[in-house]
Amino acid sequence: MAFEFTLNGRTVRVDGEAPTTTLLEFLRARGLTGSKQGCAEGDCGACTVAVVGRDASGNPTYRGVNSCIALLPMLAGREVVTVEGLAREGEPLHPVQSAMVEHYGSQCGYCTPGFVMSLFEGYYRGDCTESRELSDQLCGNLCRCTGYRPIRDAALAALAHRDAAVEGLVVDPFRERLGSPVSDPGILDYESAGQRFVRPGSLAGLFEALARDPSAHLVAGATEIGVDVTKKSASFPLLVSTEGVPELTAITKTQAAWRIGAAATLTAIEETLGAEFPSLSKMLRVFAARQIRNRATLGGNLATASPIGDGAPVLLSLDAELVLASAAGRRTVALCDFFTAYRRTLLGPGEIILEIVLPLPGKGGGLARRSDFLKVSKRRELDISIVAAAYSIDTDPAGIVRRARLAYGGVAATPVRARRAEAALEGRTLADLLPLVKRQTSLFMV
Repeated sequence: MAFEFTLNGRTVRVDGEAPTTTLLEFLRARGLTGSKQGCAEGDCGACTVAVVGRDASGNPTYRGVNSCIALLPMLAGREVVTVEGLAREGEPLHPVQSAMVEHYGSQCGYCTPGFVMSLFEGYYRGDCTESRELSDQLCGNLCRCTGYRPIRDAALAALAHRDAAVEGLVVDPFRERLGSPVSDPGILDYESAGQRFVRPGSLAGLFEALARDPSAHLVAGATEIGVDVTKKSASFPLLVSTEGVPELTAITKTQAAWRIGAAATLTAIEETLGAEFPSLSKMLRVFAARQIRNRATLGGNLATASPIGDGAPVLLSLDAELVLASAAGRRTVALCDFFTAYRRTLLGPGEIILEIVLPLPGKGGGLARRSDFLKVSKRRELDISIVAAAYSIDTDPAGIVRRARLAYGGVAATPVRARRAEAALEGRTLADLLPLVKRQTSLFMV
Protein backbone atom coordinates (compact mmCIF):
# COMPACT_ATOMS: atom_id res chain seq x y z
CA MET A 1 0.00 0.00 0.00
CA ALA A 2 1.52 3.34 -1.06
CA PHE A 3 1.38 6.48 1.06
CA GLU A 4 1.63 10.22 0.49
CA PHE A 5 3.12 13.23 2.20
CA THR A 6 3.48 16.92 1.35
CA LEU A 7 6.91 18.07 0.23
CA ASN A 8 7.44 21.81 -0.25
CA GLY A 9 3.72 22.30 -0.79
CA ARG A 10 3.24 19.46 -3.26
CA THR A 11 1.86 15.97 -2.69
CA VAL A 12 4.41 13.19 -3.12
CA ARG A 13 3.44 9.55 -3.51
CA VAL A 14 5.74 6.84 -2.13
CA ASP A 15 5.57 3.32 -3.49
CA GLY A 16 8.24 0.66 -3.80
CA GLU A 17 10.68 2.25 -1.34
CA ALA A 18 11.95 0.09 1.52
CA PRO A 19 10.52 1.22 4.89
CA THR A 20 14.07 1.77 6.15
CA THR A 21 14.81 4.27 3.38
CA THR A 22 15.76 7.53 5.05
CA LEU A 23 14.11 10.80 4.14
CA LEU A 24 17.53 12.16 3.14
CA GLU A 25 18.06 9.33 0.65
CA PHE A 26 14.62 9.94 -0.82
CA LEU A 27 15.19 13.69 -1.19
CA ARG A 28 18.61 13.45 -2.81
CA ALA A 29 17.49 10.72 -5.22
CA ARG A 30 14.86 13.15 -6.48
CA GLY A 31 17.21 16.04 -7.04
CA LEU A 32 16.64 17.88 -3.76
CA THR A 33 20.34 17.91 -2.94
CA GLY A 34 20.35 20.97 -0.70
CA SER A 35 20.09 18.63 2.29
CA LYS A 36 23.55 17.15 2.77
CA GLN A 37 24.79 13.93 4.33
CA GLY A 38 27.62 14.58 6.74
CA CYS A 39 27.51 12.13 9.63
CA ALA A 40 24.50 9.88 8.88
CA GLU A 41 23.73 9.71 12.59
CA GLY A 42 22.09 13.01 13.53
CA ASP A 43 25.23 14.72 14.80
CA CYS A 44 26.15 17.40 12.26
CA GLY A 45 22.81 18.93 11.18
CA ALA A 46 23.72 19.26 7.49
CA CYS A 47 20.62 17.25 6.57
CA THR A 48 18.14 19.32 8.62
CA VAL A 49 14.64 19.79 7.24
CA ALA A 50 11.46 21.11 8.86
CA VAL A 51 8.31 19.13 9.56
CA VAL A 52 4.98 20.79 10.33
CA GLY A 53 3.82 19.61 13.74
CA ARG A 54 2.14 20.80 16.92
CA ASP A 55 3.66 22.34 20.01
CA ALA A 56 2.76 21.35 23.56
CA SER A 57 -0.33 23.57 23.43
CA GLY A 58 -1.53 21.97 20.22
CA ASN A 59 -0.66 24.95 18.04
CA PRO A 60 0.89 24.38 14.59
CA THR A 61 4.66 24.83 14.49
CA TYR A 62 7.75 23.85 12.55
CA ARG A 63 10.13 21.24 13.94
CA GLY A 64 13.65 20.85 12.60
CA VAL A 65 14.66 17.18 12.27
CA ASN A 66 17.64 15.21 10.99
CA SER A 67 16.51 13.71 7.69
CA CYS A 68 19.50 11.32 7.68
CA ILE A 69 17.92 9.17 10.42
CA ALA A 70 14.22 9.86 9.74
CA LEU A 71 12.62 6.81 8.15
CA LEU A 72 10.49 7.66 5.14
CA PRO A 73 7.18 6.08 6.33
CA MET A 74 7.30 8.30 9.42
CA LEU A 75 6.49 11.23 7.13
CA ALA A 76 3.29 9.65 5.79
CA GLY A 77 0.49 12.19 6.12
CA ARG A 78 2.89 14.96 7.17
CA GLU A 79 4.26 18.16 5.64
CA VAL A 80 7.98 18.57 5.00
CA VAL A 81 9.86 21.73 4.06
CA THR A 82 13.41 21.55 2.66
CA VAL A 83 15.79 24.38 1.90
CA GLU A 84 14.62 24.30 -1.72
CA GLY A 85 11.09 25.09 -0.55
CA LEU A 86 11.95 28.36 1.18
CA ALA A 87 12.20 30.41 -2.01
CA ARG A 88 11.44 29.25 -5.54
CA GLU A 89 13.39 30.53 -8.54
CA GLY A 90 12.69 34.19 -9.13
CA GLU A 91 11.18 34.72 -5.67
CA PRO A 92 12.76 36.74 -2.84
CA LEU A 93 14.87 34.76 -0.40
CA HIS A 94 13.42 33.84 2.96
CA PRO A 95 14.63 36.24 5.70
CA VAL A 96 16.93 33.61 7.21
CA GLN A 97 18.52 33.04 3.81
CA SER A 98 18.93 36.78 3.22
CA ALA A 99 20.54 37.18 6.63
CA MET A 100 23.05 34.42 5.86
CA VAL A 101 23.97 36.18 2.60
CA GLU A 102 24.23 39.64 4.10
CA HIS A 103 26.39 38.49 7.02
CA TYR A 104 28.64 36.16 5.01
CA GLY A 105 27.40 33.14 6.94
CA SER A 106 28.48 30.64 4.29
CA GLN A 107 32.04 29.58 3.49
CA CYS A 108 32.42 26.12 1.87
CA GLY A 109 28.61 25.97 1.96
CA TYR A 110 28.24 22.31 2.96
CA CYS A 111 26.64 23.05 6.32
CA THR A 112 24.71 26.09 5.12
CA PRO A 113 21.37 24.47 4.15
CA GLY A 114 21.19 22.76 7.54
CA PHE A 115 21.88 25.99 9.40
CA VAL A 116 19.26 27.74 7.29
CA MET A 117 16.63 25.14 8.17
CA SER A 118 17.48 25.25 11.89
CA LEU A 119 17.17 29.03 11.73
CA PHE A 120 13.90 28.57 9.86
CA GLU A 121 12.49 26.64 12.83
CA GLY A 122 13.80 29.26 15.26
CA TYR A 123 12.33 32.06 13.17
CA TYR A 124 8.82 30.76 13.87
CA ARG A 125 9.41 29.93 17.54
CA GLY A 126 8.01 32.56 19.86
CA ASP A 127 10.22 31.26 22.67
CA CYS A 128 13.48 31.69 20.73
CA THR A 129 14.42 35.24 21.63
CA GLU A 130 17.42 35.26 23.98
CA SER A 131 21.05 34.53 23.21
CA ARG A 132 21.09 31.21 25.09
CA GLU A 133 17.93 30.09 23.30
CA LEU A 134 19.52 30.88 19.97
CA SER A 135 22.60 28.87 20.96
CA ASP A 136 20.36 25.94 21.82
CA GLN A 137 18.55 26.28 18.49
CA LEU A 138 21.82 26.04 16.55
CA CYS A 139 23.88 23.62 18.66
CA GLY A 140 22.84 20.67 16.46
CA ASN A 141 24.60 22.16 13.43
CA LEU A 142 28.35 21.92 12.93
CA CYS A 143 30.41 24.18 10.65
CA ARG A 144 33.58 22.62 9.24
CA CYS A 145 34.98 26.07 8.37
CA THR A 146 34.53 27.35 11.95
CA GLY A 147 32.36 30.17 10.62
CA TYR A 148 30.15 30.37 13.67
CA ARG A 149 30.48 34.10 14.32
CA PRO A 150 28.94 35.28 11.00
CA ILE A 151 26.32 32.54 11.24
CA ARG A 152 25.37 33.76 14.69
CA ASP A 153 25.29 37.34 13.43
CA ALA A 154 22.95 36.20 10.66
CA ALA A 155 20.74 34.44 13.21
CA LEU A 156 20.44 37.56 15.36
CA ALA A 157 19.59 39.63 12.30
CA ALA A 158 16.97 37.13 11.19
CA LEU A 159 15.27 37.18 14.59
CA ALA A 160 15.28 40.98 14.59
CA HIS A 161 13.66 40.92 11.16
CA ARG A 162 11.08 38.44 12.46
CA ASP A 163 10.03 40.69 15.31
CA ALA A 164 9.72 43.67 12.98
CA ALA A 165 7.79 41.61 10.43
CA VAL A 166 5.31 40.41 13.04
CA GLU A 167 4.72 43.97 14.23
CA GLY A 168 4.35 45.18 10.65
CA LEU A 169 2.11 42.27 9.63
CA VAL A 170 4.32 41.44 6.64
CA VAL A 171 2.79 38.74 4.42
CA ASP A 172 4.57 35.44 5.08
CA PRO A 173 3.14 32.24 3.56
CA PHE A 174 5.02 30.06 6.05
CA ARG A 175 3.54 31.95 8.99
CA GLU A 176 0.13 31.82 7.32
CA ARG A 177 0.44 28.03 7.15
CA LEU A 178 0.70 27.98 10.92
CA GLY A 179 -2.74 29.55 11.08
CA SER A 180 -4.35 26.31 9.89
CA PRO A 181 -4.74 23.15 12.00
CA VAL A 182 -2.41 20.18 11.66
CA SER A 183 -4.04 16.80 11.17
CA ASP A 184 -2.96 13.64 12.96
CA PRO A 185 -0.73 11.51 10.72
CA GLY A 186 -3.27 8.64 10.70
CA ILE A 187 -2.77 4.89 10.62
CA LEU A 188 -0.46 3.25 8.11
CA ASP A 189 0.35 -0.27 6.93
CA TYR A 190 3.12 -0.07 4.35
CA GLU A 191 5.09 -2.99 2.94
CA SER A 192 7.87 -3.02 0.38
CA ALA A 193 11.17 -4.79 -0.33
CA GLY A 194 10.32 -7.54 2.17
CA GLN A 195 9.90 -5.08 5.05
CA ARG A 196 6.84 -3.68 6.74
CA PHE A 197 6.08 -0.46 8.61
CA VAL A 198 2.88 -0.28 10.68
CA ARG A 199 1.50 2.80 12.44
CA PRO A 200 -1.52 1.70 14.52
CA GLY A 201 -4.07 4.15 15.84
CA SER A 202 -4.74 2.44 19.16
CA LEU A 203 -3.02 0.44 21.87
CA ALA A 204 -4.95 -2.67 20.88
CA GLY A 205 -3.76 -2.25 17.32
CA LEU A 206 -0.19 -1.78 18.50
CA PHE A 207 -0.21 -4.96 20.59
CA GLU A 208 -1.80 -6.85 17.70
CA ALA A 209 0.96 -5.66 15.36
CA LEU A 210 3.68 -6.66 17.83
CA ALA A 211 2.14 -10.12 18.17
CA ARG A 212 2.29 -10.76 14.42
CA ASP A 213 6.01 -11.33 14.31
CA PRO A 214 8.54 -12.05 17.08
CA SER A 215 11.06 -9.90 15.17
CA ALA A 216 8.86 -6.79 15.42
CA HIS A 217 10.54 -3.65 16.75
CA LEU A 218 8.89 -0.60 18.27
CA VAL A 219 9.96 2.67 16.73
CA ALA A 220 9.21 6.13 18.11
CA GLY A 221 11.59 8.90 17.02
CA ALA A 222 14.05 6.51 15.30
CA THR A 223 16.98 8.44 16.76
CA GLU A 224 18.55 5.06 17.64
CA ILE A 225 17.02 2.74 15.04
CA GLY A 226 17.87 5.28 12.35
CA VAL A 227 21.54 5.02 13.34
CA ASP A 228 21.29 1.21 13.30
CA VAL A 229 20.09 1.50 9.71
CA THR A 230 22.69 3.99 8.49
CA LYS A 231 25.72 2.79 10.46
CA LYS A 232 25.11 -0.92 10.97
CA SER A 233 23.04 -1.69 7.86
CA ALA A 234 20.50 -3.25 10.21
CA SER A 235 17.38 -4.86 8.76
CA PHE A 236 13.98 -4.56 10.43
CA PRO A 237 11.37 -6.88 8.87
CA LEU A 238 8.57 -5.24 10.92
CA LEU A 239 8.63 -1.80 12.49
CA VAL A 240 5.67 -0.77 14.65
CA SER A 241 5.36 2.99 15.16
CA THR A 242 4.10 4.51 18.41
CA GLU A 243 3.20 7.92 16.96
CA GLY A 244 -0.44 7.17 16.17
CA VAL A 245 -1.42 5.94 19.64
CA PRO A 246 -2.91 8.81 21.70
CA GLU A 247 -2.12 7.23 25.07
CA LEU A 248 1.56 7.08 24.15
CA THR A 249 1.92 10.72 23.13
CA ALA A 250 -0.28 12.45 25.72
CA ILE A 251 1.09 14.52 28.60
CA THR A 252 -1.43 15.13 31.39
CA LYS A 253 -1.40 16.48 34.93
CA THR A 254 -3.34 15.10 37.88
CA GLN A 255 -3.45 16.30 41.47
CA ALA A 256 -0.62 13.94 42.34
CA ALA A 257 1.61 13.68 39.29
CA TRP A 258 2.47 14.42 35.70
CA ARG A 259 1.75 11.44 33.45
CA ILE A 260 4.00 11.46 30.40
CA GLY A 261 3.24 9.22 27.46
CA ALA A 262 6.31 7.16 26.62
CA ALA A 263 6.25 8.39 23.00
CA ALA A 264 5.96 12.09 23.88
CA THR A 265 8.92 13.94 22.41
CA LEU A 266 11.52 15.56 24.62
CA THR A 267 10.65 18.94 23.14
CA ALA A 268 6.99 18.49 24.10
CA ILE A 269 8.02 17.51 27.63
CA GLU A 270 10.29 20.52 27.96
CA GLU A 271 7.57 22.87 26.77
CA THR A 272 4.91 21.38 29.03
CA LEU A 273 6.49 20.76 32.41
CA GLY A 274 10.09 21.93 32.27
CA ALA A 275 9.28 24.99 34.37
CA GLU A 276 8.02 22.81 37.24
CA PHE A 277 11.10 20.59 37.36
CA PRO A 278 14.32 22.64 37.10
CA SER A 279 16.65 19.62 37.06
CA LEU A 280 14.62 18.01 34.26
CA SER A 281 14.69 21.24 32.28
CA LYS A 282 18.45 21.56 32.78
CA MET A 283 18.97 17.99 31.58
CA LEU A 284 16.92 18.57 28.46
CA ARG A 285 18.94 21.66 27.56
CA VAL A 286 22.05 19.49 27.20
CA PHE A 287 20.33 16.40 25.82
CA ALA A 288 21.77 16.00 22.31
CA ALA A 289 20.44 18.87 20.15
CA ARG A 290 17.16 20.45 19.10
CA GLN A 291 16.75 18.23 16.02
CA ILE A 292 17.12 15.11 18.16
CA ARG A 293 14.81 16.32 20.94
CA ASN A 294 12.16 17.10 18.33
CA ARG A 295 12.01 13.36 17.60
CA ALA A 296 13.45 11.49 20.60
CA THR A 297 11.16 10.21 23.35
CA LEU A 298 11.60 9.73 27.08
CA GLY A 299 10.25 6.18 26.89
CA GLY A 300 12.78 5.29 24.23
CA ASN A 301 15.61 6.78 26.27
CA LEU A 302 14.65 4.56 29.21
CA ALA A 303 13.86 1.39 27.24
CA THR A 304 17.34 1.29 25.71
CA ALA A 305 18.63 1.01 29.30
CA SER A 306 21.91 2.72 28.49
CA PRO A 307 23.90 3.37 31.67
CA ILE A 308 24.90 6.77 30.26
CA GLY A 309 21.45 7.91 29.12
CA ASP A 310 20.74 11.42 30.40
CA GLY A 311 17.09 10.85 31.32
CA ALA A 312 17.38 8.14 33.97
CA PRO A 313 19.37 9.97 36.69
CA VAL A 314 16.97 12.92 36.77
CA LEU A 315 13.90 10.69 36.86
CA LEU A 316 15.45 8.50 39.55
CA SER A 317 16.08 11.58 41.69
CA LEU A 318 12.43 12.57 41.29
CA ASP A 319 11.04 9.13 42.29
CA ALA A 320 9.52 8.45 38.88
CA GLU A 321 7.44 5.37 38.21
CA LEU A 322 6.69 3.56 34.96
CA VAL A 323 3.41 2.10 33.78
CA LEU A 324 4.20 -1.00 31.74
CA ALA A 325 1.51 -2.39 29.45
CA SER A 326 0.87 -5.44 27.29
CA ALA A 327 -2.16 -7.09 25.74
CA ALA A 328 -2.64 -8.90 29.08
CA GLY A 329 -2.83 -5.75 31.23
CA ARG A 330 -0.84 -3.06 33.01
CA ARG A 331 1.48 -2.82 35.99
CA THR A 332 3.31 0.03 37.70
CA VAL A 333 6.94 -0.26 38.75
CA ALA A 334 9.36 2.15 40.38
CA LEU A 335 12.02 3.35 37.96
CA CYS A 336 14.68 2.40 40.50
CA ASP A 337 13.62 -1.25 40.03
CA PHE A 338 13.29 -1.09 36.22
CA PHE A 339 16.93 -1.59 35.24
CA THR A 340 18.05 -5.13 36.02
CA ALA A 341 21.48 -5.39 34.34
CA TYR A 342 23.48 -3.79 31.56
CA ARG A 343 20.96 -2.96 28.82
CA ARG A 344 18.38 -5.15 30.57
CA THR A 345 15.01 -4.11 32.05
CA LEU A 346 11.84 -5.53 33.59
CA LEU A 347 10.03 -5.39 30.24
CA GLY A 348 8.57 -8.76 29.34
CA PRO A 349 7.71 -10.15 25.89
CA GLY A 350 5.11 -7.96 24.19
CA GLU A 351 5.34 -5.36 26.98
CA ILE A 352 5.97 -1.65 26.45
CA ILE A 353 6.47 1.46 28.55
CA LEU A 354 3.11 3.20 28.46
CA GLU A 355 3.68 6.16 30.78
CA ILE A 356 6.28 7.81 32.95
CA VAL A 357 4.66 9.00 36.18
CA LEU A 358 6.43 11.98 37.74
CA PRO A 359 5.13 12.78 41.24
CA LEU A 360 4.51 16.42 42.07
CA PRO A 361 6.67 17.75 44.90
CA GLY A 362 4.83 17.35 48.20
CA LYS A 363 3.53 20.63 49.50
CA GLY A 364 2.46 19.34 52.90
CA GLY A 365 4.58 20.18 55.94
CA GLY A 366 6.17 23.18 54.29
CA LEU A 367 8.87 21.12 52.57
CA ALA A 368 11.19 22.95 50.17
CA ARG A 369 12.86 21.15 47.31
CA ARG A 370 16.32 21.71 45.91
CA SER A 371 17.27 19.85 42.74
CA ASP A 372 20.02 19.94 40.15
CA PHE A 373 21.54 18.03 37.25
CA LEU A 374 25.21 17.82 36.32
CA LYS A 375 26.70 16.32 33.18
CA VAL A 376 30.33 15.66 32.34
CA SER A 377 31.01 15.38 28.61
CA LYS A 378 33.70 16.37 26.13
CA ARG A 379 31.43 19.05 24.66
CA ARG A 380 28.83 21.10 26.46
CA GLU A 381 26.20 20.39 23.80
CA LEU A 382 25.39 17.60 21.38
CA ASP A 383 27.44 15.04 23.29
CA ILE A 384 26.78 11.93 25.32
CA SER A 385 27.52 11.77 29.03
CA ILE A 386 30.74 10.48 30.50
CA VAL A 387 29.12 10.78 33.92
CA ALA A 388 25.77 12.35 34.82
CA ALA A 389 24.33 13.09 38.25
CA ALA A 390 21.00 14.35 39.54
CA TYR A 391 20.11 15.50 43.04
CA SER A 392 16.81 16.17 44.74
CA ILE A 393 16.59 17.12 48.42
CA ASP A 394 13.49 18.11 50.43
CA THR A 395 13.98 20.06 53.64
CA ASP A 396 11.53 21.13 56.33
CA PRO A 397 11.27 24.69 57.74
CA ALA A 398 14.06 23.89 60.23
CA GLY A 399 16.41 22.96 57.42
CA ILE A 400 16.35 19.24 58.20
CA VAL A 401 16.63 16.94 55.18
CA ARG A 402 13.48 14.82 55.06
CA ARG A 403 14.08 13.22 51.67
CA ALA A 404 17.30 12.87 49.68
CA ARG A 405 17.81 11.33 46.25
CA LEU A 406 21.23 11.13 44.60
CA ALA A 407 21.28 9.39 41.24
CA TYR A 408 24.09 8.72 38.78
CA GLY A 409 24.67 7.51 35.26
CA GLY A 410 27.95 6.26 33.81
CA VAL A 411 29.27 4.84 37.06
CA ALA A 412 27.84 1.31 36.91
CA ALA A 413 26.19 -1.15 34.53
CA THR A 414 22.87 0.59 35.11
CA PRO A 415 21.76 4.04 36.29
CA VAL A 416 21.87 3.88 40.10
CA ARG A 417 20.94 5.72 43.26
CA ALA A 418 23.53 6.29 46.00
CA ARG A 419 21.30 4.90 48.74
CA ARG A 420 23.84 4.93 51.58
CA ALA A 421 24.64 8.56 50.85
CA GLU A 422 20.93 9.36 50.76
CA ALA A 423 20.45 7.73 54.16
CA ALA A 424 23.40 9.67 55.56
CA LEU A 425 21.83 12.95 54.47
CA GLU A 426 18.32 12.36 55.76
CA GLY A 427 17.67 13.63 59.26
CA ARG A 428 20.55 16.10 59.20
CA THR A 429 20.43 19.83 58.62
CA LEU A 430 22.02 21.60 55.73
CA ALA A 431 24.18 23.48 58.22
CA ASP A 432 25.54 20.13 59.48
CA LEU A 433 26.34 19.06 55.93
CA LEU A 434 28.12 22.22 54.80
CA PRO A 435 31.48 21.44 56.52
CA LEU A 436 31.41 17.97 54.96
CA VAL A 437 30.81 19.39 51.50
CA LYS A 438 33.65 21.92 51.94
CA ARG A 439 36.01 19.17 53.12
CA GLN A 440 35.19 16.94 50.16
CA THR A 441 35.59 19.87 47.77
CA SER A 442 39.03 20.70 49.16
CA LEU A 443 40.13 17.09 48.66
CA PHE A 444 39.16 17.26 44.98
CA MET A 445 41.17 20.48 44.57
CA VAL A 446 44.43 19.08 46.03
